Amino acid sequence: MKILKIAVIALHFFVGMLGLLGGYAAVSTPTGPFGISTDILRNGPFRDFFIPGLTLLIVIGIGHIATGIVVWKNARFAPYVQGAMAAVTLGWIVIQCWVMEDINAMHIAIFAIGAAQGLYALSVIMKRKIFPANIILKVLGKA
Repeated sequence: MKILKIAVIALHFFVGMLGLLGGYAAVSTPTGPFGISTDILRNGPFRDFFIPGLTLLIVIGIGHIATGIVVWKNARFAPYVQGAMAAVTLGWIVIQCWVMEDINAMHIAIFAIGAAQGLYALSVIMKRKIFPANIILKVLGKA
C-alpha cells in the first residue's frame, strides 16, 4: 500500500503542476493560451480563457498540490480531501470535454488519474472503517 500511496501523491503533484502551468498560460494569455483559439469555448459561458484559467490555476493546480501534501502528511481527513479533489477533477474534465466538443488523450489520462485517486480514497475509507464505511459495514452486518 505504501508504493500505491506514493504513486497517488506523485499524481496529485503532477496534476497540480499541469493545473498551475495551464492556468497560468490561460490567465496570462486569455485570448489564446498555447495557441488555442477561443472558438473552442463557443458551448460554454466564457468568451476567453481568463476565468477558466483562473479556476484551473487555483482549484486544480493549488488544490491538487495541497491535497498531495495532506495525503503525504497522512492527515486524518486526507481520504475525504482526496475524494473531493478527485470528484472535482472528474467534473472539470467532463465539463471541459462538453464545452470543447472534443476528447483527446490528455482528457482520458487526467480522467483516469482522477478516477484512480477517487478509488484510492475510497479504499482508505473502507480500510479505516470511517464514515461512511462504518455505517455501510454495520448495515451489511460486517462491522
